[in-house]
Amino acid sequence: MIYCLFILLFCAGTVSEVHAQATVKELISSAAVKQGMQDLNGAIADYSKALELDSNRIELLIGRGTCYMNLGKQQEARVDFLKYLDKEPMNLDLYYSIAITYLYENNHAGALPHLDKAISLNPDYPPNLTMRGQILSYLGYTVTACTDFLHAMQMGDKEGTDLYHKHCGNSWDSTEGYVLTWPVEEGWKMQSSMEDTNFRLIEFLKEKENPDTWKEYGAMLTLRGNDSSETLKDFTTSIINEFRSRAPKATMRVISQDAKASYPWMIVALEAPMTTNHKKPESQLWHIVKGKKTIYGNFRAVKEKKLTKSQINAWTTFFKTGKVVEK
Repeated sequence: MIYCLFILLFCAGTVSEVHAQATVKELISSAAVKQGMQDLNGAIADYSKALELDSNRIELLIGRGTCYMNLGKQQEARVDFLKYLDKEPMNLDLYYSIAITYLYENNHAGALPHLDKAISLNPDYPPNLTMRGQILSYLGYTVTACTDFLHAMQMGDKEGTDLYHKHCGNSWDSTEGYVLTWPVEEGWKMQSSMEDTNFRLIEFLKEKENPDTWKEYGAMLTLRGNDSSETLKDFTTSIINEFRSRAPKATMRVISQDAKASYPWMIVALEAPMTTNHKKPESQLWHIVKGKKTIYGNFRAVKEKKLTKSQINAWTTFFKTGKVVEK
């Protein structure tokens, strides 16, 4: 009797599970039809019921999120898209969609961290580069925007090419540029950018830090029009002299270099026990690259007397992700 009861319970459970799965499939089919017929609220209801029955079907979050998005419910759409990305972070198109939800709300700055994340996962995916470039251009960061457009153009992307020629074609760096993506997962954010006909500087700080009290600072320096006879050693001499103007006891050491590379480069460490401007020690690691007519100097700095071996190794690895790109 007990055995028969067990069989009956097992069968009932199996039938119930099969029925639930059939119901999920029916709900998904119904949601897709309603979405196609623009019954978006009906589709959302079906997607929600299907997710209640099978929470592992995370792809339904994209369908429901898209319906929310088309209804103008951008916050609800983002919640669904972000839930999906928690499980499948390599869906690069979805970061683009999240950015769009912010743009619908006229919140350009809100879109940037999501595009930064996507680009850190795959820096060679043009749609996110062109989207970020357009947002940066709108916010006034023309130089950085042109770097994104240039990177996309180098991959043969038509939109990136069109945007580059539209916004950057007459720029002084129109024949060559440098691409280096600062890792958003470490909290880096662009602080400011400035340029003239021969010079540009882009500054980076960690989240919640400010220019007066930073603990770690980063920058990308570009000098155009260098003489072909000018060497990387000449440039390192200029940066140590500049550093000593506010840190008289600063020292410099060469970490590594390759003078025979297609684009010769050096990595040097500048270290000082005290500076006159913020009355604290400061150490910098520079990655200096010589392009055809341009010198690129990228560096990170901390308020410490010496750089540790782990800092040098980690920062060197980061700097070597950068590359010169030609038009």
